[in-house]
Amino acid sequence: MIAKKLLIVSGTHGNELNPVWAVKKFRNLINRSPQSNSLEFTLGNPKALEKGLRYIDVDLNRSFNVLKTASNQNFYEVNRSEYLISEYGIQGPKSCPIVIDLHTTTSCMGTSIVMYGRRQRDFCLAAILQAKFGLPIYLHEKDVNQTGFLVEAWPCGLVIEIGPVAQNHFDSEITERFLIILSFLGDLINNLENNRINLPSEISLFVHQKSIDYPRNENNDINALIHPLRINNDWKMIEEGDPLFINIDNETLTYSGKEKIYPLFIGEAAYREKNIAMSFTKKEILKCNQSWISSLLSF
Repeated sequence: MIAKKLLIVSGTHGNELNPVWAVKKFRNLINRSPQSNSLEFTLGNPKALEKGLRYIDVDLNRSFNVLKTASNQNFYEVNRSEYLISEYGIQGPKSCPIVIDLHTTTSCMGTSIVMYGRRQRDFCLAAILQAKFGLPIYLHEKDVNQTGFLVEAWPCGLVIEIGPVAQNHFDSEITERFLIILSFLGDLINNLENNRINLPSEISLFVHQKSIDYPRNENNDINALIHPLRINNDWKMIEEGDPLFINIDNETLTYSGKEKIYPLFIGEAAYREKNIAMSFTKKEILKCNQSWISSLLSF
């Protein structure tokens, strides 16, 4: 029988300090309270956190479906992902069926939810959070270059992403936002079986289409920056002819697509190494299905 229901992970990236602080404060607040009965907590990447780095060898949040080979068997994050699954996965001694992975971003994403794929349980939990807090949802799917995310390794899981905040920088406003959501989730999970879940009629999604890199020259050096009109404008629609970049010759490079899209993670500092300047999404409205509730309650 599963004793705990919800695993809260912070510090998956070692230079994202605010989720770690928020969890410490939250644990102090709920010590010996009914909320603590259903919650488990862990640090995702303690070594990277100690050094103030995003990761030691490879991105932990891309390491949960990595095939172990001779070339990566000593990678800290590959082994760490195996440990987290063995300890907190469905077969582990501290088994939790639901996971919430806490992150911050340097992009102007506000407080948002990130989903990976279209699992019914994820939809149910995301719909509840959106109805309560009005949070936008980024549905990340069909990107073969970005896989192996932590929450995908559990039967149900969401990312809570808050920004903007600089890497390795504490921000008390950011931590308070995490605390509000953690408190709500603690009550929700603790009383899940006793409370009737009311879903909204629909859920609003921003569905991933593709990611784009910075423009580069023949030497593969970045030769254009994100246009000032795009900075701090995540979640806002753009259409053909709207500016995306401004190059080294002060020329504006525009969006040439025919469909209206919504850029997200605009200028995320950690994504430059992944050759991502921003990600394009389309807005989708999905009718909520009552079967999502029974799926979540089946744990």
